[in-house]
Amino acid sequence: MAFIRRIKKGDAIYLAKVESYREEGKVKQRVLEYVGKEENGVAVQKVDINKIGVENVKQYADIKVLHQLCLELNLNYLLGKHHKSIIGLLIAHLICRTSILRVSKWIEHSTIKEVLGVTELTIEMLYNALDYLDECDFNKVEQSIFDYWKKIDSSDNKSYVLDVTDTYYNGKHDGSSVRKGKDGKVSKLIQIGLGVSFENGFPIFHKSYNGNISNIKILEDLMITMAQRGINTIVMDRGFYSESNVEDLHKLKMTMIVGVKQSIGIKKDILSKMDRDKLYTAKNQVSLKNTFVYVQEQPFLFGKIIIIYNPKYEALKRDKMLADEATDDEVRFVGYSLIFHNSKLKPNEVVKKYFDKDVVERSFRTMKGDVQLHPVRLWMPKRISAHIKICYLSMCILSLIKFRCARISTSPMEILNDLHGIYKVNLLHSATRQKFSKVVTLSNAQKTILKALKCSV
Repeated sequence: MAFIRRIKKGDAIYLAKVESYREEGKVKQRVLEYVGKEENGVAVQKVDINKIGVENVKQYADIKVLHQLCLELNLNYLLGKHHKSIIGLLIAHLICRTSILRVSKWIEHSTIKEVLGVTELTIEMLYNALDYLDECDFNKVEQSIFDYWKKIDSSDNKSYVLDVTDTYYNGKHDGSSVRKGKDGKVSKLIQIGLGVSFENGFPIFHKSYNGNISNIKILEDLMITMAQRGINTIVMDRGFYSESNVEDLHKLKMTMIVGVKQSIGIKKDILSKMDRDKLYTAKNQVSLKNTFVYVQEQPFLFGKIIIIYNPKYEALKRDKMLADEATDDEVRFVGYSLIFHNSKLKPNEVVKKYFDKDVVERSFRTMKGDVQLHPVRLWMPKRISAHIKICYLSMCILSLIKFRCARISTSPMEILNDLHGIYKVNLLHSATRQKFSKVVTLSNAQKTILKALKCSV
């Protein structure tokens, strides 16, 4: 009776089909055929390579890695019963970069269904996922991701940056009217408030608003969210400033650095009483990225206000305004800006921190570029809201890639492009109809990326 026997030759273990026979009263074995070998404890069947043909080639590694990162962020648990479809939509959003209606062809030419462990992924399922995402408790999702950021980078939870951007959408059923955006285009607008960590730009929270709500009102609404997240230091642009807002933040025991507008009261009580000759001295000079400014601090409310003078900007702006026939009173305080803070930092440290807050602006560029927020090509309000959540989750994934691959010095989207070339080749034996699959050989650069991401294919 024939059976399979493991035969060791050197460092290799071969699998052979053998049978026993008796010769001169002794039991012996003879090899009928070698059927394969053992690799890492797994039997690999021997096949005739001349009878193997390529059945298809499918996109693989970038999908596999994104799925692993989604699981790392615990999205399979946080997104509930439709998590597979939502994660599939998220992966398609980052890779396919097209509308839901056009994603079906990509689905069939990729391994997304195999990676997700589903037999089908239809357009209807993706739209149902959007509808479910709009209704789920997204505060729980954001809080969990925030807790994860604090674990993987404990040094980047000291301060956060808040800002607002706007984008257009096509909705017809929300009763809103068109407005002029920051780029001058007139259309229906949504504003997105976004909080990110100061150093690495990890997305902490987001919330969408109608286009006619001021930043001051948005901050009033977001204070509760920031308090729930445990945020105790926030850096904000001057559009958020009002005495009422900073007093409310103070009551919440938050440390803040916030720009201050040149209101009539500020001009009268602070700027008009300023001694420019004392301000414009070497001891008050602070070096920023592309210029020098001069700063002076004085008590204000429950903290301090810093007067910042930029002579280079003053010269450029004043000349242009005067050429446009501006009055002397209108150009009097050109070149000056103000920052309020209640921190323990020195004035030069506050100024540098405030002007280094462009991490959130980079996040917005990522959101509108790589993450495809702008514009939103959906019509129903709840799906527009869900699309923004997909964009937020996409930013979370890209932030994790950027953090893990910081030493590689390339952007997250370039990382995904490098992984895009790792395909899975599905093979078919013409005689036995047995199917096999093989991942193409990885380059050293691709191996480095996978190691940095702590992922495998």
